[in-house]
Amino acid sequence: MDLKGAVYRTAAVAWALLVFGAWIAVDQGHAAPSLSVSDVPGGSTGALAGALVAAVAGWMVIGYLQQGHEADQWREVGQRAGFQPDDSKTPPELTGTVDGRTVTARYDTRTRGSTEGGVSQVTFTFGEVALTDPVDAGLVVGPAGEKVSVENGVGTLEFDDMAETASDVAGLVAAETDGLVLVGTSAAVVESITDGLSGRALRAMRDLEIVSAGDASGVVARWAETRNEAFAEAGSSIEYPVDSLTERIPGDAGTVTVEIEASIEDADELRRFTEGVVAIADAFEEATARTPASG
Repeated sequence: MDLKGAVYRTAAVAWALLVFGAWIAVDQGHAAPSLSVSDVPGGSTGALAGALVAAVAGWMVIGYLQQGHEADQWREVGQRAGFQPDDSKTPPELTGTVDGRTVTARYDTRTRGSTEGGVSQVTFTFGEVALTDPVDAGLVVGPAGEKVSVENGVGTLEFDDMAETASDVAGLVAAETDGLVLVGTSAAVVESITDGLSGRALRAMRDLEIVSAGDASGVVARWAETRNEAFAEAGSSIEYPVDSLTERIPGDAGTVTVEIEASIEDADELRRFTEGVVAIADAFEEATARTPASG
């Protein structure tokens, strides 16, 4: 985080302390005789409500300024890396040519809950390459031991669970290598991504969240539906939310998309990230051209 971004975050905390500090001072009578709780409409409850409104209003203003700063910073990083920002999107998308292929990069900030009960803002960065043609083959990749939470829904996609069970699903092949879980529609597709330049790029991805190539949502849907059938046959009430899981998978059948849980604030890092996305897309497209999807 740069200095200006840190100032905005510090300002948000300072504003909360100032507002609620003022409320406590009034409520406890420390601001008398200039201002007492009896002077506030609604008394103590009214003072608390006013403090909450003031705090939220201040946070909204600071958040708006911070988002604008982050967008400006992203735009500048992209331009230094040779990308063209599309300001019709909020935040702006970056488009450029890497190794002869058009790449789009974007970021998204989400609110995530923690096990301690608090919430935090998490930034995800995406790199996406369009395939020459949409394909029936699909591949999903994620770190072993990790899971992807469904946004605005219930459930998670657990990569370890997929690694253990995907090979039992007709038409799917699973592999685990170098701390990564790969599930695809053919062995050729899975193996192509772990070899050569694409494999090195994949393992170098910082804070990798998920890779989706081709019909990755179809891969996840097939796996989840088969698991639900097995649960039902066993008399279990467990059920994966298929629609929510597939909606969580980035990209579509005509793209290769890499999602990392990190903010890129350096032009060289952005260039390396997008070069990695292109390497994965090249390997996937070559594999699908050689071998049709199984099942």
